[in-house]
Amino acid sequence: MQPFLETLAIHLIRSFGRELGGCSLILPNRRSGLFLQRHLATHAGQVMWAPRIYPVSDFIDELSLLKKPDPVELQFMLYDLYRDCVQQPDHFDDFYYWGEMMITDFDDLDKYRVDVDMIFRNIADLKELEAPLAGLDPEQIRLIRRFWSGFHAGSQTPEKEKFIALWDLLPVLYHRLRETLGRQGLGTSGMQYREIADRIDTGGLEWREGNRVIVVGFNALNRCEERIFSWLRERGAMFFWDYDHRYVEDATWEAGRFLRKNLKQFPEPMALETFRGLERKKDFRILDLPTDVLQAKTVYRILETEGDGLSGDCTDTAVVLCDEDLLMPVIMSLPSGYQEINVTMGFPMSHAPLFSFTDQLITLQQNVRKGREGPDQFYHRDVTSILAHPCMGRTEDDAIPQLLSEIAGRNMVFVNETLFKGELERKIFRRMEGGPGFIGYFRQIYQHLLDLQTDREDRMHRDLDREFIFQILVQLNKLESLVLSRPGLSSATLIRLFRKILAILRVPFEGEPLAGLQVMGILETRLLDFRHVILLSMNEEIMPRAHHGHSFIPYALRNAYRMPVREDMDAMYAYYFYRLIQRAEKVDLLFNSKSEGVRSGEMSRYLTQLMYEHNLRVIRPGLEVRAQETIPLTIGHTDTADAVLAQYLEGSESGKYLSPSAINTYLDCPLRFYLRYIAGIGEPEEVLEEVDAANFGTVVHESIHRLYSRILEEGNSTLDQEALLSLLDSGRPEKVLEEAFIAHHFRGDRYARIEGRNLITVRVMLKYLKKILETDTGIAPFRLVSTEEKYQRALEVRTGRGTSRIMLGGKIDRVDLVGRNLRVIDYKTGQAKLGFSNVAGLFDPDAPGRNGAALQVLFYAWIIAGKYPGERITPGIYIMRELYTRDFDPRLIMGTYSGAAPVEDFRAIEEEFIIRLRAVLERMYDPAIPFSQTANETHCRYCDFTRLCSRYSEQGADGV
Repeated sequence: MQPFLETLAIHLIRSFGRELGGCSLILPNRRSGLFLQRHLATHAGQVMWAPRIYPVSDFIDELSLLKKPDPVELQFMLYDLYRDCVQQPDHFDDFYYWGEMMITDFDDLDKYRVDVDMIFRNIADLKELEAPLAGLDPEQIRLIRRFWSGFHAGSQTPEKEKFIALWDLLPVLYHRLRETLGRQGLGTSGMQYREIADRIDTGGLEWREGNRVIVVGFNALNRCEERIFSWLRERGAMFFWDYDHRYVEDATWEAGRFLRKNLKQFPEPMALETFRGLERKKDFRILDLPTDVLQAKTVYRILETEGDGLSGDCTDTAVVLCDEDLLMPVIMSLPSGYQEINVTMGFPMSHAPLFSFTDQLITLQQNVRKGREGPDQFYHRDVTSILAHPCMGRTEDDAIPQLLSEIAGRNMVFVNETLFKGELERKIFRRMEGGPGFIGYFRQIYQHLLDLQTDREDRMHRDLDREFIFQILVQLNKLESLVLSRPGLSSATLIRLFRKILAILRVPFEGEPLAGLQVMGILETRLLDFRHVILLSMNEEIMPRAHHGHSFIPYALRNAYRMPVREDMDAMYAYYFYRLIQRAEKVDLLFNSKSEGVRSGEMSRYLTQLMYEHNLRVIRPGLEVRAQETIPLTIGHTDTADAVLAQYLEGSESGKYLSPSAINTYLDCPLRFYLRYIAGIGEPEEVLEEVDAANFGTVVHESIHRLYSRILEEGNSTLDQEALLSLLDSGRPEKVLEEAFIAHHFRGDRYARIEGRNLITVRVMLKYLKKILETDTGIAPFRLVSTEEKYQRALEVRTGRGTSRIMLGGKIDRVDLVGRNLRVIDYKTGQAKLGFSNVAGLFDPDAPGRNGAALQVLFYAWIIAGKYPGERITPGIYIMRELYTRDFDPRLIMGTYSGAAPVEDFRAIEEEFIIRLRAVLERMYDPAIPFSQTANETHCRYCDFTRLCSRYSEQGADGV
């Protein structure tokens, strides 16, 4: 395979020899010029002057008298003109998007030399189209007539009026923008093209005598290019086109649509070759991959298996990304043997860590609020996301983990700026003031980060980060000049503008462009040929693209005035594709078959054409999939585990005791018991903005405790109806609840505010609190024995090491004396039930619906029985939701159906309860019985360790 540019280089050397230095070559892009220079150097055979090689953009810049303005300044210039033209202008933030569309449309109007006053006329009288001065051919008249006839049909609507108002505004803005730019010697790309074409028409463009121009490899030409090239042809310019006869000779092929016209208008002086590469046998493979990541991984497999490109030959292999978002996954997946990789496309700033860091800094400033007593406060999610960001990891600041731990430990929903002591943290966590303050704020932060890069040993990431920071600082300097010229700009406007600029910014890679594996986008492949081509994302809607930009000019009018429309873009992409593969020997075509969101998963139309032409089949690479066998986890007794268990024995210095929660945990899953109570693995601390279910109950418990403990402190242990009703009518429940809420949820932070959904939660808590008081009014008078008090009792059991006494205990919500009954009451704000079938079922982990709440309150009853021997003890539960039922009774109910009866006296079931409890403790302490994973996966539903033990239940998989 001989690349087209090599064929051209040989021809130019033979035709011009040493006179080649007097030639100027115009090519579609810069990359093709580098490859052409290489081929010229290879085949020259002698020392000679190289020709001048222009990308077409540089050629236009040299010919035009206008210079391109800064894109941001251009947007503001257009906005100023727009604001002068309308009575109620939109804010700049809203106009920015529409301004980009206008500039793009104005660019097309200029490049295609459209009569602006004509296209923007609201042609109510369609006879005006046939006037001689209109300059329209019959087909144009037909298209315009069809559009305006349909538009004016029917009644006038607000949408039509809005369109007409905009339609009348566009030509005014177009002319004023041209005038404003022209006075400053500036012009958009389209204005440059039109200015050159107009100067040609008026004879105002001079040509350098003796300068031979050679135009190479173009496809679709706009009207200005046609005029410029015609002018060059009249002065001896030569034209060479890169094409395959297959799609040029067959009029049904859209890939040759523009070339058929070009070859007639600008014929080649001679045919470099009669090329029919598409008819030659090629090694095609169409690969169906269900994810983008698999596409990247498949590139690795292809290159590693074939060994392509390892020699470093730049004309050997190209990886072409139709979807440029795959750049980083592909680069990270390339085989390690590729010492040289040339990335043609720029790296998008939006994919860099610094972009997300910038975004988080902006969000931090948008959510900052003034504290009650002076210091500014920052939202905890913004703070933690910044402190945990990789960019902050460059600081090697040991205080950051402590900061994160303190924020979570104190449940700081809003963090005071006084908490931050480090130099970089103080620069970040401060309020940004005004437009100039915006520039200074970001400049200080990124200058600090830039200084941190000097000591990094990771050279590749260091250089990449330095380049990103440098580009951000450059954009800040541009914005600073904008602020100086427009002092009225608000911080909000600058923030949105800064974010938009960074989102579209691309940072070029540095390297040797003519060495190594080539990774590029489809537009960079023009005029380049490769033996092996790997194309990714060959999906319909990506190749060719489904959307080619929005426009204010309707499709029918764009078509009528010969401006580019969807069919033209499809023809361009068809040419890019077939031109790329026409000289290739091996072509791998990958597409993502997964339908997700707006992506259909449909293969490109070009793949369908190849399948029918070459009788290809779609290959679905086999992936080795193995079903993961979940092996039940078992942890045996070790010296460390037994030492922890020994801390619960009577006489231990630790003073620990086993709670009913620990017993319930062991029954549900011995492995969970081990992880929580022996290994000491708990839930990770995190900031809770709103009270969750567990903390809801804690606050209610604490509020009841505070209310009743104050009564006990006053020496009034007996409560009658009058005292309870007086308490209900006072504001004391609300005050106590607020104190308990702030003390528990906000860890006593005096700056904390109860706001948002927490206000609703507090109202619900207050209703529960008052309902408990109302319920207690119904049983008054009664004597309050204790609230939220810890009790302990030892139980003798036989272990593998003999007889031991294990300390059992817990904090009992309430113990009171009603009549002759000593009640042990537990409060439940969540789901709970009073009934259980029998005592054995409470200790059976496989029993459906095992009542852990009943076991807990019976456990408390046994402990109280040890303190008050011989007393009649009644266990009960205050289930908050059940308090509102008529004749609510908190007593436990044992038995089923007609045999169900309240547990009046714990002594009736105490003996069996102790036997069952002792058996559980003997299993727990038996060295021969390991801590095994439960076989009942329903217990895994709300477990915190599902990921650790490979039990992915529906809730557990989400980390609940």
